[in-house]
Amino acid sequence: MSNKLLNKGRPQWVVVTVFLWFAIALWGLSYLLEQRLVWFDSEGQLIEMSDSGDLGRSLKLALKNSGFHVEGSIFHISSQGCRCNWRSAGHIGKVKRQVTEFGGENYSIDVDQVVELKRFVPATPAVIMFNNSSELIYLGPYADGAFCTTNSSFVEELIPLVLMEGEAPAWINAVAKGCYCEV
Repeated sequence: MSNKLLNKGRPQWVVVTVFLWFAIALWGLSYLLEQRLVWFDSEGQLIEMSDSGDLGRSLKLALKNSGFHVEGSIFHISSQGCRCNWRSAGHIGKVKRQVTEFGGENYSIDVDQVVELKRFVPATPAVIMFNNSSELIYLGPYADGAFCTTNSSFVEELIPLVLMEGEAPAWINAVAKGCYCEV
C-alpha cells in the first residue's frame, strides 16, 4: 500500500519542481533584462536645457554649423560599439522608410563624429526631428523597454509633423528607460 502512495506523490513533486524551475528562470531573465535598462537622460541634462528655453535653437545651430540641412529632417544618432544598436536596427530602418515616404530627409550620425551633439544627446540610439520651419519636434530615444521596438515607439506618430510649417510643440523625451548607451 505504501508503494501506491509514493507513486501518487511523485507526479505532484515533478509538477512542483518544474513550476519552481520556470519561476526561478523567469525571475532571473527579468532581473537580467532590468539590469540592462537605463534612463535615457540619467543626469537630467535635457530637462535642465529645455528649462532654459533655447534647446531647439541651440541644437539647430549646432547641426547647421556641422553642415546639415535641418528643415524637414530627422537625425538618427548612434554611437559605435553601443550594444543597443542591433536591438533597435529594425525599428530605425522602419522610421527611415516612413520619413522618406513622407518626403522628409534622413541623416545618420555617429555622435563621436559630431562631438557638439554630445551636449544635446545624453544616450544613444536617439533621434532628433525638425519640421519644415526648422522647429524642433522631438529629441529623445526611438522607444523604451528592453528591446526598443516599434511596439513601444515614440516617433512614428510624429513623422507626419516633419512636413508641417510653423511653430511646433517640442517633445523633449528625457524620462524613458530602455537599452541605451550613455554618451
